[in-house]
Amino acid sequence: MNVRNWLSSFVILILCGLLATFCSGYVSKLYLRHTINSDAEAMLGIYSKQIETYERKLAEFSNLFLYDCGPLDQYQLENLAYKDYFIRRLSLKTRTGKTCTSFAGANGERTLSPLLPFLTPNTSLWVTNSAGNDQSLLVVQREDERGALFVHMEPLITDSLRNNYCRECVLTAISADSNPTVAFWRGDAALFSQLLLFKYEVDKGLNIRVYVSDKLLQKYRLQILPVLFFVGVALGLVMIVAIRLSEFRKLSLHTLVERGIQNREFIPYYQPIVDVSSNSLYGCEMLARWKRRGQGLISPMEFIPYVEKSGQILPITDQLIEKTVAEIGKLNWGETQQVISVNVVPDQLEQLETLESSLKLIHQSRLQPSQIAFEVTERKRFTNLAMASQVIEMLRCQGIDVKLDDAGTGYGGFSYIQQLNIRSLKIDKMFVETIGTTDLKLSLLDSIIAFGRKANMEMIAEGVETQEQSQYLAEHGVTLQQGFYFGRPMPFRDFAYYCKSIVSRKPLTERFQIPEAVLYDR
Repeated sequence: MNVRNWLSSFVILILCGLLATFCSGYVSKLYLRHTINSDAEAMLGIYSKQIETYERKLAEFSNLFLYDCGPLDQYQLENLAYKDYFIRRLSLKTRTGKTCTSFAGANGERTLSPLLPFLTPNTSLWVTNSAGNDQSLLVVQREDERGALFVHMEPLITDSLRNNYCRECVLTAISADSNPTVAFWRGDAALFSQLLLFKYEVDKGLNIRVYVSDKLLQKYRLQILPVLFFVGVALGLVMIVAIRLSEFRKLSLHTLVERGIQNREFIPYYQPIVDVSSNSLYGCEMLARWKRRGQGLISPMEFIPYVEKSGQILPITDQLIEKTVAEIGKLNWGETQQVISVNVVPDQLEQLETLESSLKLIHQSRLQPSQIAFEVTERKRFTNLAMASQVIEMLRCQGIDVKLDDAGTGYGGFSYIQQLNIRSLKIDKMFVETIGTTDLKLSLLDSIIAFGRKANMEMIAEGVETQEQSQYLAEHGVTLQQGFYFGRPMPFRDFAYYCKSIVSRKPLTERFQIPEAVLYDR
């Protein structure tokens, strides 16, 4: 990697790091929400558990009192409050209106506001602000025919939530959906105007709201900035490595393809096309294969998409046509009407010059031009339909037909048939494989066939793999068929053996089997 690439990579890494820090506000809010939410859930879980058990607990407490505020009642109030650290204070109120408490001088029952008036038939949940707004308490009340028992709960959990962060930075408020004007809250009242971090709903109709100050959010943002910067740098590094690997792979593939062209490593394979109406061989499709020296065959999907974009498809096509006309010429096809289909891309049909070398090879061979057909796929868009139409017409004047491959699967649809005056089409495997199924594409297959028949077009079905598919197509007028049911793509030696079996009138409707001794890599 040169200095310029190093410099550009360094700049990209810095930019990625800075871009990541732009998300610090949002990420810090998410992180703060997650951490506080975990604490709040734990807090509410404990509160909920306490409230659920206070019906039974208060019933047990109630049985310990005489409800006369005498010495025994006073002793029990002080003893119970001392033993339970969740209880700040206990108070009694008799039927006669007399009150007593575990903490002398407290009168919080005078400022009670209802939070959940009917927690259970005998208990209710209240809020008292007797010691100032910042010291409000939750109060559970149990009342029966003898009087009322009040339990003032210690705000240990809410206070611990504030203390985990800072007392001036977090405000927690517990309220009931049925009475939103009453709330138990701890913290600075000014925080109600700050960021509402989240609202969490729990059983019994209670919910908790947590507010945080900008000060706390900024603190977390500053803490997370360096982390985000390095995350951005790491992602940038991954992106650069991916780009460099992609460029290296393209460069390597390009070099390998060039070397393959020089070494004539691209070879033709042939797949038979059968006319089931006469049980005869219509012809074949020539398919490109790459057999590297010392290695097996490379799948066309590994190199065809690339060479089409790089322009290397042109010399590869010439090389394949040269080998094809030489090999097929040995079968004396020049004395028959059998056709060889050669795949081309739209770019090759937009300039006659790109086909000159291929046409020269065809005219110098033992084959008739009418025995060659170019198959152009509509999966790649034509850029100049007017020029392509002229080239196709010139080819047709020389006796060479042009077929539309993979009809119905790409850009042009059937508009190419009209604009380019194409008279032959090949039905793609994706439609053929729907035969015998309930796939909606089966109706598209029928539409394509109906269109082809009405336009009096030659139709060839690709991907025929079963007798059911072959029979269905034949019954609908598509008698030219190609697929594994009749034969796989094969090298010339195997294809020659295949052709001899036809001469000996071996039924084509039986799957063609090549002896294992002559099988090549399929």
